[in-house]
Amino acid sequence: MVIGYRLYNEAASKKQVSAAAKDLLLRLVKKYWPATEPQRISIENSDSGAPLLNVDGCPVYCSLSHKSGCIAAAYSTTSTIGIDLENVHTRKDYHRIRDYYKDGFLAGSTLTKSDFFHHWTLAEAFAKASGVPLLSVLERPLHRQKHSAKYFQIEPFLLCAYQSDSSEREDAVLLYQLDNDNQWQ
Repeated sequence: MVIGYRLYNEAASKKQVSAAAKDLLLRLVKKYWPATEPQRISIENSDSGAPLLNVDGCPVYCSLSHKSGCIAAAYSTTSTIGIDLENVHTRKDYHRIRDYYKDGFLAGSTLTKSDFFHHWTLAEAFAKASGVPLLSVLERPLHRQKHSAKYFQIEPFLLCAYQSDSSEREDAVLLYQLDNDNQWQ
């Protein structure tokens, strides 16, 4: 799995953020397929709104996520994937959600704020990868899925990357930042 992220204008509209996330995915694909002509890369939306990436006529697994101030995009040629990005310094009260789902996706956790965000990002990433509605995912414990997740701290954000069990080895996950000069770091 290849992941790219970019710190982004917090005041941007939803439409601007959506366009920027798709642009980030295109730039990420061009980084690894530089000989591919831009017109041979397409990103469309499925009926559910999930992105569908096509490179040289072949479907490629992909996922997008964004929070105010940051966007992320990922793709994999080998397995279904999902990513989720959350601001861990949010002022939102997570206690209500934590208490409601303590027998669901938070079962077995210590219910700390850090634990909550690790479980929450995994639940969203798993929902994106599996196509299972998020509310259904939240109602069940996340035990098996934990082994297919990798986390990255991008202050103040937590990024969870999930690959299906038939995926690449964990150390094969690559993370790049696109800076303000459109250079990959």
